[in-house]
Amino acid sequence: MNSSHLARGASAGVLALLLSLDASAQEALPTIDVAGESTSAPSASRFRGEPKTAQDGYVAKEAGSATKTDTPLREIPASVNVVPKQVIVDQALTSLTDALENVPGVRSNSNELEGYNFKIRGFDSLYIYRNNLPIPGGGANPSGFDTANIERIEVLKGPASVLYGRAEPGGLIGIITKEPLDKPRYVVDQQIGSFDHYRTSWDFSTPLPEVPGLAYRVSGAYQNNGSFRKFQGGERVLIAPVISYRPTEWTDFTIDGQFLGQKAQSDIGVPTIGSAPANLPFYRSFQEPNDPRDHIESFNIGYRFRQNLDENWKVTNRFLFAATPTMEKNMVTMFCGYPFCVDSTNMRNLPRIGEYQWVSGRTFATNIDVEGKFTTFGAKHDFLFGLDYVNSLTDYYSANNGGASSIDIYNPIYGTVSPYAYFASVAGVGSKFHSSELQRQKAFYVQDQITALDDKAHLLLGVRYDVADITRGTSSSFGGDLSASADTASAARDHAKSRNDKAWSPRFGLVYDVLPELSVYGSYSRSFGVSNGFDSNGVNLGPRRGLQWEVGLKAEPLDGLTATLAFFQITKSGIATRDYTSPDPFAMKLAGVQRSRGIELDVVGRITDRWTVVANYAHIDAKVISDNWHDPLNPFGWFGPSGVYQNHLDNAPRHSGKIFLTYDFGEHGLGWRVGGGVTASTHAWGDIQNTFIIPGWARLDGFASYTTLYEGHKVTAQLNLRNITNTRYYSGVDNFFNYYNPPLSALPAPPFTAIGTLRFEW
Repeated sequence: MNSSHLARGASAGVLALLLSLDASAQEALPTIDVAGESTSAPSASRFRGEPKTAQDGYVAKEAGSATKTDTPLREIPASVNVVPKQVIVDQALTSLTDALENVPGVRSNSNELEGYNFKIRGFDSLYIYRNNLPIPGGGANPSGFDTANIERIEVLKGPASVLYGRAEPGGLIGIITKEPLDKPRYVVDQQIGSFDHYRTSWDFSTPLPEVPGLAYRVSGAYQNNGSFRKFQGGERVLIAPVISYRPTEWTDFTIDGQFLGQKAQSDIGVPTIGSAPANLPFYRSFQEPNDPRDHIESFNIGYRFRQNLDENWKVTNRFLFAATPTMEKNMVTMFCGYPFCVDSTNMRNLPRIGEYQWVSGRTFATNIDVEGKFTTFGAKHDFLFGLDYVNSLTDYYSANNGGASSIDIYNPIYGTVSPYAYFASVAGVGSKFHSSELQRQKAFYVQDQITALDDKAHLLLGVRYDVADITRGTSSSFGGDLSASADTASAARDHAKSRNDKAWSPRFGLVYDVLPELSVYGSYSRSFGVSNGFDSNGVNLGPRRGLQWEVGLKAEPLDGLTATLAFFQITKSGIATRDYTSPDPFAMKLAGVQRSRGIELDVVGRITDRWTVVANYAHIDAKVISDNWHDPLNPFGWFGPSGVYQNHLDNAPRHSGKIFLTYDFGEHGLGWRVGGGVTASTHAWGDIQNTFIIPGWARLDGFASYTTLYEGHKVTAQLNLRNITNTRYYSGVDNFFNYYNPPLSALPAPPFTAIGTLRFEW
């Protein structure tokens, strides 16, 4: 019996057992919301002016990431999408990648190990924010994520530099973690599913009556899973303690920590042949059974201190230390040449190379906000002034063994790579590279939210000034030069160059309430992005910039149901491209411009007391509108990629969307809940050179859960079925992790999967 049958059989047995219990003989529970947390009034120790937890099942009315205040979503002149905790529970989501499928215009290029690589409105987004402070992805803190301690996920669309500094123009992903509750609550989940999926998660929270205002919460999970792909799968452990102290209504101090450890294989995906991924079984891998498992360990520790100065003014100070002491990958990966990864003579042999990568990074981030509410000439103001500082250091080492045996993609023979090949990769027998990078950012920002005209007009004004510097050094050895200097971080720093960027980032917008249930809005914002480094003469090329115009509608057609319709255009400029007016092959100039324009619709919330919905749609046209990457000696791309002018951006489908409905048969959080829906996408280009296409797809998911009481405690059994029709599709492209393989490889998505969950709450 395979694991899918086991999961379905186990869940069916649990459901039958629960149905046999006599719930009427048990003690009554306090009134609870769908997510299972007490809805009783908060204790008197709640901080005055603290953003409320405006969550009720699928309903979300606030998102602090958008303005760093408790402004209702209806009054924010921007598209802000929220994935509430109940959506994560209903869909049995354990990764950030799957959770963000509930947000329009967001696409993933992540694999199982490295889960921070996303596209928002067509643009890269490698940075994740945790409680409004950055966890830089990319280089400084590469890490996966687990949903066990996530309260909700907030996605602010468009440039977010006005509050956060360096950022890509597509948007910002913010994670809000769980905090202690005002009443005791203990939850344990056990999951069993397809492909040997086993997961135990816990969430314990209680106040300490001996010290009024003191409470703690400990969330975490241990997961061990196989994979539908050969030689993949791994294990993950998360431990996340939180302590809060609220001695008075005006004072709040919360400190939290997190450890996440992962062991898995960094999947290299499926190579492309011609204009599409190779037509191969999805279970087939081109790595080896003796590949060492890659691993990541990351730590986060931070605090938030809030103090009211009087009835209308408060000060908030946040701090976060995020570190990845080790990310280590030792693997056999594709070693490709243009235009195909496979051997062009027979179109079946895949060259491979042994590759080793090691990253160590740490980030300090802190900010202080002063917020005040006041009135002038009949207009209400919510004023914010802030200072922040970010300091990130990254050391990166990569090496290879000079080559490994090829493999036949249609008839693979494994076991041809000796253990010595992995040792040779670490040693860098072929070549090795080391880089060290220090990034620092300091800034101030001012924001004013003005409400006037009988509370119908909501004006948002904001501006930020950044001073950011990057110091980067590299050292390398190629062609067998094994000089000791190439092995050391100090050598990289000895060859370091520094650059300093300064920028103003404005944002303004207006929301006007046409009806009590309907508002119109418009906004303008600019972003301050990644630095382009230096040209061949050592001249600082400066940062990339983004600009967005957005207009739209915000509505609450029903109590508890929110909808946003957005029309947007984003322009990303200052992209470094090859300067063909210079004979220097490394000469660069700022000539690249990319544009994304489109429409997004997002509907989330409660239709009736029993029906809830998550529905979204995105129409995106993302392409290159200016480019200097055209070699007059290579007009047809015979010797490599030529120009990309008018090409579409990678993994940005023209149409994509999701609809997920649930129905609650029970009362007071007890009884049956069922739901399901479709996630779909049209085709997308797999690379910016537009050499291959990721096919379109549609996936059907569903779930059923039953909750009852046993000796006064809640017990829930749930069965989730994902990809019920066993659709063959690709979740994204490997455009970041394994840079040896142009054109890029495609990442296969899982086939039909069943997960059974048994949850105990007391």
